[in-house]
Amino acid sequence: MSFFTNNNLSHYGDIIAIPFFALLSYYFYNIQDKTTFEYVLFYFSIGGFTADSFYTILFFLRKNTKFMLPY
Repeated sequence: MSFFTNNNLSHYGDIIAIPFFALLSYYFYNIQDKTTFEYVLFYFSIGGFTADSFYTILFFLRKNTKFMLPY
């Protein structure tokens, strides 16, 4: 059962978190008259969505390549 190894569990948690960051961003985008704190949360949710998507792409590139990537 090599699919759920300890090394990959955090990556799969990040994959699951991507749609929730998207929903959170959509929720904060639709709020009328946002407070400063809601703007901060909105920008953090966009950043989390972007970072999780980027690191998920890197994870799948590293997992599915036969040669060593330079990073």
